[in-house]
Amino acid sequence: MADLDFGIQIEPQFGFTYDDIKEIALEAERLGFESIWVSDHFFLTKENIGTNCLECYTTLTALACDTTTLRLGPMVAGQNYRSPALLANIAASLDHISGGRLNFGIGAGWKVVEYEAYGYGFPKPMARIRQLEETIEIAKAMWTQEKATYRGKYYCVEDALCYPHPVQKPHIPVWVGGTGYQTLKVSAKHADAINFAWSQPPEFFEDKLGTLRKHCQRYGTDYDAIRKSAGLMITMEESPEELEEELRDQRDEKDTPYRRYLSRQPPNIVDTPEAVAERIGEYVGLGFDHFILRFNYGQEIEKMRLFADKVMDRI
Repeated sequence: MADLDFGIQIEPQFGFTYDDIKEIALEAERLGFESIWVSDHFFLTKENIGTNCLECYTTLTALACDTTTLRLGPMVAGQNYRSPALLANIAASLDHISGGRLNFGIGAGWKVVEYEAYGYGFPKPMARIRQLEETIEIAKAMWTQEKATYRGKYYCVEDALCYPHPVQKPHIPVWVGGTGYQTLKVSAKHADAINFAWSQPPEFFEDKLGTLRKHCQRYGTDYDAIRKSAGLMITMEESPEELEEELRDQRDEKDTPYRRYLSRQPPNIVDTPEAVAERIGEYVGLGFDHFILRFNYGQEIEKMRLFADKVMDRI
């Protein structure tokens, strides 16, 4: 197993300014977090008029200039929000700008309201899964070959150039996000790491790891060579009394756009630091060695500090 490490997830769709994100990133770096991840969305809901939602790769590029040690990545980029060749070129450029700190997080895409609003086609799930695989294959070809030619069912490139090639060799690490049966097939064949998220208990992750293992056996790939990452939403307070007060505040805010959006995504872990450490230990026992943590919007710095002080050393 790789060294155990922790990343922070930022959801620009919640309304962050860039200064907010930069402050979180610099504090995460100071506290010893390994990575920062930015979701790839255009808006929270159609009702969120006036709410910031900074574009994913633009934000990551700025963070690459403002940080020095954090690894950076989308968690995850929608594979068909940008053409595969353009996405590969963007990633290779950002790998150079960051000094080789990029993770290529990618998924099949799911948020249909964004597709409709932006005029993108939204094919059926199996088509999006196949597009995901073709995107990864095109990106790897462009990152490693002098010229890349690829003819798939959905995407094609012809003598496509991508220079400079990425800093990282043999290519930028590919992180696939998703737990569906077909997505796990793509991960077994192509992923350097896989992220399972959000709001799922250890038993769910254990079942999905079993499916991933079977796919790896089928395709002759090394299950143990794929890093396992868990996305965890955490509500955490130092004492039971403070935790109850926080939960009471959340109940009072249940009709806000943010809380309504999260109503289908309850936190994985709601507890005090000692219990949070024990709960994360259950995921570690399944083979997870990377955790992408998401705290309640507006509490990121406070809870990162509490996590670094009270949880990291316990795991």
